[in-house]
Formats: sequence, C-alpha cells, structure tokens
Amino acid sequence: MSYPLVKITNSTNYIASGKVSYMSIFCSDDNYSVTPNTTWQAGSRGVCLLTEITATLKTPNGDIVATPYTSSGTSYSNFAILQTGPNSFAVTRVVNLSEDQVPEDYVEPTVQQK
Repeated sequence: MSYPLVKITNSTNYIASGKVSYMSIFCSDDNYSVTPNTTWQAGSRGVCLLTEITATLKTPNGDIVATPYTSSGTSYSNFAILQTGPNSFAVTRVVNLSEDQVPEDYVEPTVQQK
C-alpha cells in the first residue's frame, strides 16, 4: 500500500518554496520550489502521512510566508498555493475526487495513533 505522490500547484504569480512534512521519522520530508502557475510533484511517498506544507513566496514586497496546510496526518495528495489578499497567501488542499482517492484499505489514524 502506498499513497499518491504529493502535488503542489502554485496558482500565484510568484516563485514559492517550502517543505512537505511527513508524520513518521522513517519518512523524509521534501523541500520544494515551484515557479508561477506550475505544479511540483514529490519523487516518492510510500505510506507516509502528510502533516504540514509550508510556503514562502518571493514577491516585489519581499518574502511572504503563506498560511501553511496542517493536518494530524493525511493521505491526501493534491494541494495548491493561493493568493488570499494583496500580501497574503495560503496552502490548501484541492478536492478532486477523480485524482485524490484514498486506497480502498485505508483507515484514518485514531486519536491514540496521532
């Protein structure tokens, strides 16, 4: 069993970089950089649940840190960086039922497992 590769679409006009953090110490976090209006994809993922995606955007007004996506541990894979105001950005999950299906045998972690 493995989860779909993480994809981050940068829907802004600025270069973004950040980190994809995974739950287990046995999973290596991913650093990424994505140009405007393109998508970055992780090279591997396996059974690693995702806990956070950060982003910093290089704008004419300087570097701006986006509101990160956070989770107690998710198998979701499609995310986007959005501009939410003149100088504000956010990383959010993209809901796409045809591409973001969890494996049939997936069970969400219980409180004790988180």
